[in-house]
Amino acid sequence: MKRMRIGIDLDGVVFMTLHRVLEKYNAIRGSKYTVDDVKTWDSHHWLDGDLLVYDLFRDPRIYRDLPVFPGAREILFELDQKHDVFLVTDTPVQCLPERMKQLEELFPPEEYRFTRERQMFVGKHKEHIVLDVLLDDKPENIERFQEAGYGIPVVFDWTLNRHLHGYLRVRNWKEFGELMARLEQEPDHPEKCREDKS
Repeated sequence: MKRMRIGIDLDGVVFMTLHRVLEKYNAIRGSKYTVDDVKTWDSHHWLDGDLLVYDLFRDPRIYRDLPVFPGAREILFELDQKHDVFLVTDTPVQCLPERMKQLEELFPPEEYRFTRERQMFVGKHKEHIVLDVLLDDKPENIERFQEAGYGIPVVFDWTLNRHLHGYLRVRNWKEFGELMARLEQEPDHPEKCREDKS
């Protein structure tokens, strides 16, 4: 089995952050937007140009108890036993204390090595981290990582990134676990692994 360095984005991949932000936004504005209404990364374009959405993304209270995508904890536990898992995130600085509290609750250090060894990187430019695999939902991160040429970018499927083609894509954590099981058996990163499976 090939041991790999796997980078995992948090918002939109582990945490259902946009769901929670829109829940708060709809409560304030009396609207009924869903995550499928947001079709590009710049969320305000799909919310009548309302910049309030970004204030919510920067509100530490949002990060206290975010819902988690089904299967994320289980698959990360399995990957952590066999590979080097790194959490890579662009969490706003003022939100990091709340983020770290939830991470330690969900991924206790006595069970998850990546928490115990603090394998977490905060910053916008994830392409600077040498990884074999990056799981992310932001189009810019996927494209930059591809250009860096270190490893394989994997798109976590959202309406807002479906314009991306030519990349591996997973719709949920079950599919990501299955993809990683296949990649574990590959001696290298074959070009066929870069095909878009959506």
